[in-house]
Amino acid sequence: MILIADSGSTTTDWVFVNHGEFTRFKSPGFNPYYYKNEDYLNLLNDKSLAGISFSKVEEIFFYGSGCSSAENCVIVKSALWEMFPNAKIHLHHDLYGAALALCGKQAGIACILGTGSNSCLWSGNEITENVPSLGYLLADEGSGTYLGKIILTEILLGNAPEEISDAFYESYDLSFATTLDKIYKQGNPNKFMSQLSVFANDNIDNEWILSMIRKNFEDFLEAQIMKYSNYENHKINFVGSVSYHFKEILLEVLKNRSLTAGKIIKSPIEELVRLHIKQVKQ
Repeated sequence: MILIADSGSTTTDWVFVNHGEFTRFKSPGFNPYYYKNEDYLNLLNDKSLAGISFSKVEEIFFYGSGCSSAENCVIVKSALWEMFPNAKIHLHHDLYGAALALCGKQAGIACILGTGSNSCLWSGNEITENVPSLGYLLADEGSGTYLGKIILTEILLGNAPEEISDAFYESYDLSFATTLDKIYKQGNPNKFMSQLSVFANDNIDNEWILSMIRKNFEDFLEAQIMKYSNYENHKINFVGSVSYHFKEILLEVLKNRSLTAGKIIKSPIEELVRLHIKQVKQ
C-alpha cells in the first residue's frame, strides 16, 4: 500500500493506493511554521483517516506546505513515522509537488494560490529559482489570505462601498470591534482572512470586489512572477482554490500583462497520483 498526500495550510488530500484500488480522504491542513509535532498528530488522529491500517502503508509521498527547511521536515517526518511506522517516507515541499503536477518534464513557472501563495521557476526536473514565500504577515500576495486582508482593511478604514461593508458585517455577524478582536485575540487570523475569498466570490458582481481580486493578482505578479529570469517567455501555471475559482479574472490580468497562461487547476493530487502510480509500475 502506498500513500500520496498534498498538504496545504487548510486541507490535506490523501490517496491510499492498494493493489489498484484508490481510497481518498481529506483532513485538516498543517503548516509546521505554525504548529508543532504533537499538533499534527492530533490532526492525523481525527476521524478523517478512520478505516486505514497505518501499519500496512509501505511508502509515502508527502508534499507539504512549510516543508522547505530541514527543521520543518523533521517535524512532519517524525509525525508521519509515528503514524506509519513501517513506511518509507519521501517528503517534499508542496511547491515541488505543484511544479511536478503542473509542468511535468516541461520548463515553466508554477504557482500556488490558495490560503497562502508561493511560486517557482521549474526546469523540468527541479526548482531553479524561488522568490521567498514570507507568509501572511509579510506577504502572501495572490492568496486567499491576502485578498481577505486587502478587502478587510478597506472595510475597516471606511473605504469600501457601503453595500459591501454592510454585507460583510451581516454575513459574519461582526462589528468593527469584534472584527479586530477576531484578528488579534483569537487564533489563526490567516484562516479567518482567507475565508473572505468566499465573501468575494459571493459578491463578485460588485465592481469594487472585482477591483480587489484584480489587485490581488496584480500584486502577486509584481512581487513574485516578474522576479524570475525571462518570466515573459514561460507559461505561468497555477494550482489552488483562489486561482481556480477566480480563473477568468486571473486570465484577464495575465493577458493585460502580455503573459502566457498555462494550466490552472484546483488541486495537484490527481496528477501526483498518476505520476507515482506510473513510477511504481516502472
